[in-house]
Amino acid sequence: MMELANNFAHFMKTFWEYFRNVIDIILVAFIFYLVYRFLANTRAIQLLKGVMIIIVVAILSKFLRLDTLDWLITNIASSVVIAVIVLFQPELRRLITQFGQRNWIASDAGKETFPLDELVNAVVSMADENIGSLIVIERNTGLKSYAESGVTVDAALSEEFIRTVFYPLTPLHDGAIVIQEGRIKAAACYLPLSDSKQLKKQHGARHRAALGIAEETDALVLLTSEETGSIAIMVNGRFYSKVKISDLKNMILFFMNPKTAYEEKFKIIK
Repeated sequence: MMELANNFAHFMKTFWEYFRNVIDIILVAFIFYLVYRFLANTRAIQLLKGVMIIIVVAILSKFLRLDTLDWLITNIASSVVIAVIVLFQPELRRLITQFGQRNWIASDAGKETFPLDELVNAVVSMADENIGSLIVIERNTGLKSYAESGVTVDAALSEEFIRTVFYPLTPLHDGAIVIQEGRIKAAACYLPLSDSKQLKKQHGARHRAALGIAEETDALVLLTSEETGSIAIMVNGRFYSKVKISDLKNMILFFMNPKTAYEEKFKIIK
């Protein structure tokens, strides 16, 4: 009996060791996956590719006994780490911010019904009239700091109110409105500007601000161009331009609730 108990204890200890290693590998892989997804649409992805090349070269230099090359890589490694932190401090700050602000346990309890039709009608009307607008909708990442950069409104979301805010030469038209929990919390808000290569020379500050907030947070951003009257959506660091009016509502539904549609359905036009 004692021998059986000892064998069982040994089995459980061995099983736990293997199980712990599997969990460790899965967690590390998941962290690398999150980091890659975050960096995939930023200039830091080029750095990541460069680091991978350096690692491969370092392994080859060890294997082939290329002593001079191995010495060079070993001595510059510490300097590269410091350079990465300095050059890509904004990207690192965004990554840490997203982890800190993300609501990992989402709940729909107590949320008001989102007035989607009012929002869609406002965007379509402004596109038809070539009125520039920038609308930021909070999802999981908190937007309080960005809302505080503008003028507090805390108004019901309505087509008339949105169009009034963005009507040319009105006091609040220059900037973004931030929507939280189905209400317009603030207007004339300042947003970070993106330097993504997804943007072309013809894209102005409004587009750069829209993509900037979509890179730093998981917000859903709607934009209408005063030059072309086109509608664009920015989300998860990606730029969906020339969105068709017939697709607008379904795309908003999808990004607000991924279970309602498939992302592959919508073509990305750069």
